[in-house]
Amino acid sequence: MTSLQPAYIKMRRSLLIIELFILAFSIWAIFVNPKLQESPFMLWQTALFALVFISFILFFPVNFSLRHRRIYVILSVLSVIIAEYYEFISFALYCTFFLKGCFLLPRKEIITIAILFLIVISLSYISRVSSIIQYSQQIDLKLYLIPSRLITGYILSYSINCIFVLLLGNVWAEEQKSREKADRLTKQVETLAVDLERNRIARDIHDTLGHSLTSLDVQIELAQRVQATEPVRAQQAIDLAKKLSSQALDNVRQALGTMKRSNFDLTEAINALAEQNHPFQVIVDVRFPQLSLQSSYQLYCIIQESITNIQKHAQADRVTIESRIVVGVAAQNENRGTILEICDNGNGFDLDRPHTGFGLRNMKERVQCLGGEFHLNSNIGQGTQIKIFLPS
Repeated sequence: MTSLQPAYIKMRRSLLIIELFILAFSIWAIFVNPKLQESPFMLWQTALFALVFISFILFFPVNFSLRHRRIYVILSVLSVIIAEYYEFISFALYCTFFLKGCFLLPRKEIITIAILFLIVISLSYISRVSSIIQYSQQIDLKLYLIPSRLITGYILSYSINCIFVLLLGNVWAEEQKSREKADRLTKQVETLAVDLERNRIARDIHDTLGHSLTSLDVQIELAQRVQATEPVRAQQAIDLAKKLSSQALDNVRQALGTMKRSNFDLTEAINALAEQNHPFQVIVDVRFPQLSLQSSYQLYCIIQESITNIQKHAQADRVTIESRIVVGVAAQNENRGTILEICDNGNGFDLDRPHTGFGLRNMKERVQCLGGEFHLNSNIGQGTQIKIFLPS
């Protein structure tokens, strides 16, 4: 069972007020009707019907099983037909019960029930049409003394009211369902946004700190290895380690503050990255069109992650970072955009073997966020090439 939705609670309150008003009006009509006042059973009939209808009005099994909801709709509508036979209740209550049925049962079921009760209530009316004629004669309503007209008018009136209620109920129910679906989608979007933000933060931490901490680890390891035999070189490694630790702090601040900056220069940032102390030569030849801050920062993180991976695994002595702007030719189905290539002459690796770690996955996710294409080509002993296309 599910909890009652706010939309249903609002609908329930509105129907509750309408139904209680109809019931109160029906009880009042009994006591002002001279014909009913003559009946000795009027008092206990009124009490019995009032008790039955109050039970159906106050009880609304929206959280119950389909079988219980089906029984509720059938019994509530049947009680109105019986009460209407004894001229107790207004036909409007019949409509409100059918309206609630539109929320409780599938559309086909409520339409089927409406058709079945059309037959039942028509037979009930036909069985007492003679008494209605006699009563009409007493109050001189000669216009309604023709049985066929009475029966046709009653059935037609019932059908029109029933169709109207069913249409109104279905429209109302569909509207409430659409609102609930929109609420669920909103919550799903919020959850997805939170997950995406968590992944973005994880990528930023990995890409920014990972590069600096890898370099820092290399320099500390070098200082430990040569501190006894080459103290000068060991001191240089320690000084560089201190510089790298400061750079790691700057990278963290940059990752947290980039989204608030409006002056991030991608070309300048790539050149600064290339000038850092690497065990390989970095050749930069880049040209970029006017990019958004988000696109510039994502490309920078991709390049940074590539250099970190090369430093960890490739054992390369040369890395090239190149980009070019593609103008695009419509006749040849070429897209406009930017092509970025990062190549090294290192060990390379087998693309068919599974790889652990976040590096390549993070780069692919960043490219996907920008709506671009990511291509990786590598062979053992022949280096690695990363090619990225970003549409403009």
